[in-house]
Amino acid sequence: MVAASDGAGPWPGGTGVGGVSEAAARGGDRRAAVTAVHAWLAGAPAPIGPAAVARFPFAPVLRHYRAVGRGYAGDELVGLLRTIHSRLSGGHASRARLAWPLPDWLPSTADQAGGGYDGYLAVPLLDSPAGADLPPHRAAADLLRALAADLLELEVRALGRRPGRVQRQRARACLGVLARLRADAVPPPSADEDLAELAAAWIAETAETTAPRVRMVTELSLLPMTPLHDEQMFVRCLQLFETLYRRIGDALAAARDALVRLAVERARVLVADAAGLLALSPALYRVVTTMPPEVFAVIRAHTDGRSAIQSRGFRRIETLCGGSLQEAALRAGERLGGVATARLCADLTRLDEAWCAMKRTHWGITVKIIGTVPGTGGTTGAEYLRRAAAVPLFPALAARPVGVPA
Repeated sequence: MVAASDGAGPWPGGTGVGGVSEAAARGGDRRAAVTAVHAWLAGAPAPIGPAAVARFPFAPVLRHYRAVGRGYAGDELVGLLRTIHSRLSGGHASRARLAWPLPDWLPSTADQAGGGYDGYLAVPLLDSPAGADLPPHRAAADLLRALAADLLELEVRALGRRPGRVQRQRARACLGVLARLRADAVPPPSADEDLAELAAAWIAETAETTAPRVRMVTELSLLPMTPLHDEQMFVRCLQLFETLYRRIGDALAAARDALVRLAVERARVLVADAAGLLALSPALYRVVTTMPPEVFAVIRAHTDGRSAIQSRGFRRIETLCGGSLQEAALRAGERLGGVATARLCADLTRLDEAWCAMKRTHWGITVKIIGTVPGTGGTTGAEYLRRAAAVPLFPALAARPVGVPA
């Protein structure tokens, strides 16, 4: 065990899986961050606009937060960031847009006590890259690739510093996530050097095609509660899931709207898109399963009350499917009948099966990593997930199976 800087710790020795982050190994510098924010505040105009935001000292603040963890950032720095946020809140929406990304980012820097799941993952920031020059579907697609590339870079760097079987396993799993997003069938290299070379090429290609706002969101959104390397991986995986849920939810909402217009074939395409996105989840879970249980116990102790049960994206999908999408599919079937709607219902059933399989995987991983202890969101933990995995997305369709004509 080693003591981290600024009084936090003790934490595990070494870096990478089971150890501290690269930033923690270098050490934090609270004074540098505080001094930089003080200087910025002294010169910031009112209202705060793009020029002032461009001068904000993001770099020293992020270095310190990642070195010591959000929970140990220090009262003075956190107080300064709260002060800035108070200057931005309560104003006109147009002023808040001019100060982007500060209004969406600052709450996650200052919610050490009593913060929720959205704050932990900086969800408002993840939701914010879209704009006049970047439509929501493109922003979300860019963000998935950017988060996956950053996760891969994190783990490949750790492999270079501390080679080993578990770190190699995680780096390959991260490569698999980005490969899935690229629809790339290249098998993972056997040698660490070849893996690092392929990862570097893919990371560079991703950066070249990622919109600047998405790159900024990716950089700012990693604010772990502890200096543990595994938590940085965990945050990125959860952010990938949240972004995935948003894209799936958008596709299914569009499918519902298509069915209201009786555009069944368009709805089938959108349901297939949602199912294709969901196919990323096994690759993400392979990364999460490399988490040592004893390290996750420490992370849980620092994230009490910040549970995935609070995921709005997940709930949106289940509410949409069990409600308006299911109703639209049944009404289209009553009005049109025939092969097209039977095939649509078969598509929805396959999506339902894949969703329940994902929930069963989540349950299994929970049992493996944390056992049967209560969940951080107040649930019974693994037992709650076991019961939830049996609940279908489309209960009415599950009760009325539809045959597909040849």
